[in-house]
Amino acid sequence: MQKLLFACAIAAITVLAFIPTYAPLPDVLSLSDILNHFAAFSTLYLLHAAAYPHITVKVRSAFLLGYGCLIEAVQYFLPPRQASAWDIAVDAAGILAGLFLYDLYRRFKRPSA
Repeated sequence: MQKLLFACAIAAITVLAFIPTYAPLPDVLSLSDILNHFAAFSTLYLLHAAAYPHITVKVRSAFLLGYGCLIEAVQYFLPPRQASAWDIAVDAAGILAGLFLYDLYRRFKRPSA
């Protein structure tokens, strides 16, 4: 079930990242853009950790950051989308938040009886 949720999240984020926008995009990052990236990548981290617990933190983080870079690279070629290094930085912050939340969960979850 966790693998399905992760796959659905990746699919939804990919579609939302690549569909054309018809409203003019702001020149600077808006708060909603920052929150969207942060929430997406912290959620992806948590879902990936639940689906693939055997994968190391470094590999998981590198995979998700690579996915964020891929999104920005594709958006560079999609008018009216635009690539942004700031988006990648916020993606990285979301990954760190997901790592922190997953670590907290693992430390404080109740042992099975």
